[in-house]
Amino acid sequence: MAGTMKAWVQTGFGGPEVRTLQEIARPKPAEDEVIVKVIACALNRLDVLQRRQALVAAFRLPHVAGMDIVGQVVEAGSAQGESLTGSTVVIDPVVTCGTCDRCVARQQMYCRNFRTIGSSRDGGLAEYVAVPAGNCILVASSVTTLEELACVPIASVTAWHGLLAVGRIQAGETVVIPGAGSGLGVAGIQIAREHGCKVITTVGSAAKTDAALAIGADVVIDRSKSDWVAEARAITGEVGVDMVWDHVGGPFLQQSIDACRIGGRVVLSGSTAGNQSCFKNTSLFHWGKSLLGHGGYTQAEMREAVAAYCSGKLRVVVDSRWHFSEFLRAEQRLESNDFFGKVVIWM
Repeated sequence: MAGTMKAWVQTGFGGPEVRTLQEIARPKPAEDEVIVKVIACALNRLDVLQRRQALVAAFRLPHVAGMDIVGQVVEAGSAQGESLTGSTVVIDPVVTCGTCDRCVARQQMYCRNFRTIGSSRDGGLAEYVAVPAGNCILVASSVTTLEELACVPIASVTAWHGLLAVGRIQAGETVVIPGAGSGLGVAGIQIAREHGCKVITTVGSAAKTDAALAIGADVVIDRSKSDWVAEARAITGEVGVDMVWDHVGGPFLQQSIDACRIGGRVVLSGSTAGNQSCFKNTSLFHWGKSLLGHGGYTQAEMREAVAAYCSGKLRVVVDSRWHFSEFLRAEQRLESNDFFGKVVIWM
């Protein structure tokens, strides 16, 4: 099906002006791909960061951002995807080759030809997007809040993998989930609480405290007014917490180590505060603490996370909804840091 479509196209690096709404050629599906008509696309911090500079080697201009996508399959490149035509799907943004040595060894998350829809290939800030048929996760017909499912892929599955597969949280443990208002924070708080943990979270202002408590946090620390490490240790009777999920990076890593008990662990999952961290070696090895790298999630984990939202075990928290034509205002909302939950673009 030939034709054109509207898309927010990035042609340079800098401020909002480097993205403009353009009429471009509608994508054609490769043999293993389908074309998805976008219903909604949620924003992520990486959408803003890669507007300013390229962060992955495979990034190319012009580029269409948008990693969190829900939509309807309208075309298939071959019989492989025909059965999906007409179906509503959530898209797993991670694209692997399936043929390199790592994929063959079932380490697809470390594929040598790893690409991400919306990061290193065109994404969902467009009317249509081409995706591998195998990346489509069917949504049950009973799900009525389709827009909200666009909030699940990146943040929720990252939290699912980091807390359950890597951090191996257990009922009764005390866990720190920083950044309550972020997509990662909102998902992490709920996942930890659902698995029986006591959850300590941080916020940048008192205005977000009530919202953090409402989604399951037991203790909310306003980091603008107090030392969150000292408070977390005081809450545990100076023993320290069992685990910190560090999706922040930068100087937060040392703080995370200091907040942990003897034998505690830090799961390192992000670098929004900087890609360079310094820590005192003795603060880690002297007290038998562990620093765990997050790694990549599997599609099976994504399917589990999507199912948890569809069943109501976890709930999506939407900060705001914006029409496709209002994308620049939506991005401004994300950059303000005043948001709580996910910022969603609907078509």
